[in-house]
Amino acid sequence: MSESDTLVILSDAAVPDPEWAGIRTLGYANRFATWDSEFRYDGRIRVPMGVKIKEVRYSYTGDGQAGVNAAEVKRGRGGIDQEFEVIDLTFLDDADLITFTLRGDLNVDADPRPAYGRTYRIRVDVILDSGDVRTAEPEIEVLAGAWNKNDPEKVGRPFVRLPYDNNWGGSPNSQAGFGYVSDNGRIPGDKFVIDLVNLRQGEQGVAGNNSDHVYYQLVHEDGTPSHYTPEPQLQKAEGHRDSGTGRKVTLPALDLRQFGDKPGYYRFLVWPQALNPDGSPSALGWDPAKHEDAFQIGSVYYRYTAPRSIDTSLRATVKTARLEVTAGQDRWVYPPFVVRNTGQRVIGTVKAVFTAPEGTHFTEDHVAFTRWTDESQEIVAQGVLSADHRTLTCPAVPLNLEPSGPGKDAWVSLYPALRIEDTAHGQVQVGIQLGEPVFASAHDTIVVHPAE
Repeated sequence: MSESDTLVILSDAAVPDPEWAGIRTLGYANRFATWDSEFRYDGRIRVPMGVKIKEVRYSYTGDGQAGVNAAEVKRGRGGIDQEFEVIDLTFLDDADLITFTLRGDLNVDADPRPAYGRTYRIRVDVILDSGDVRTAEPEIEVLAGAWNKNDPEKVGRPFVRLPYDNNWGGSPNSQAGFGYVSDNGRIPGDKFVIDLVNLRQGEQGVAGNNSDHVYYQLVHEDGTPSHYTPEPQLQKAEGHRDSGTGRKVTLPALDLRQFGDKPGYYRFLVWPQALNPDGSPSALGWDPAKHEDAFQIGSVYYRYTAPRSIDTSLRATVKTARLEVTAGQDRWVYPPFVVRNTGQRVIGTVKAVFTAPEGTHFTEDHVAFTRWTDESQEIVAQGVLSADHRTLTCPAVPLNLEPSGPGKDAWVSLYPALRIEDTAHGQVQVGIQLGEPVFASAHDTIVVHPAE
């Protein structure tokens, strides 16, 4: 090999960890229309022990100059001004780990023509009290907020709004679903807001002229989906052309701990969809199979530490499902609950209690289940139905479930028989509780669509 052919190999050590050298970007408002010029950013830094954040600045116009100062406010406040919060501070043996959320206004609403959208790099500077400055430059895409079928440069793809101020309601404000802090895993029902806009809505004879649903998913900071949304979930929403907020959809309250989700940071991702006049999916919609197609319009930081008084000798996660049925039909479903042992010892025979919401009832006084060792063998555990058939109590379910771990994916799938009554509507949840005292619980969601 000649001198000019010298091969240079860079080791991983040559690439600095962004937490040490800059800011690790956890998530941010990555894409929105010119209607919503707002900045949302969540990041993490690793600093020498005792070093604090002195100041945070960001660029207002995407000009590369971090000229706007954000004031520090109390953790979990959820304000509407130029502010940042330290939402977690972890003390390690050799460093401190600081996780923060940042919000404020932007001025990036120029007409993006001649292109459909325009990209901006929004510089974020974190100034430490040691004098060091950490920097990140998240790239946002700002979409045209207008459409004209005679102007091919204005594509008019559907989008979802980035809630701000108090326009969409919520507590304490519309934008509280970005950087929301939950120490116990519970997320109220007014935090994740979906407002679907289609500038082509109702326009005759054009592609993608009807939007009536989106897909959404909660994704952990390590890239894995939450147990609440193992796959992108379909959510009905009314598409509209105007800037009114009356057709918003808010997700129901959820409990990440109950679903068995791990602590950390979660991005709330949404993919707007559109249909053609013949009812077929339009290419103008955004692909839920691609994370880069998603609009991030919210986030939650979940930090949970079990109290010392809780017995953690038995531990499990329950993977849940989302089922869809049509009202007015005599329907039986079998909501599945897939249990995995995350503790240190075998889960033997335990009590299981299933609960059904109004508009549904259990049809059998037992629960069937299968095991990872033989999916074809169905086992039955006897139970007792309540008078209204909405509670099924099985006092002795032989799970015999080994701890999961590297190379071993042990599971048990339980599925009670449930009837959907004619009165059921909207989203209903079927629950499971394991153990006495309870050591794991979860809910399956059943979406009941109105009969056509």
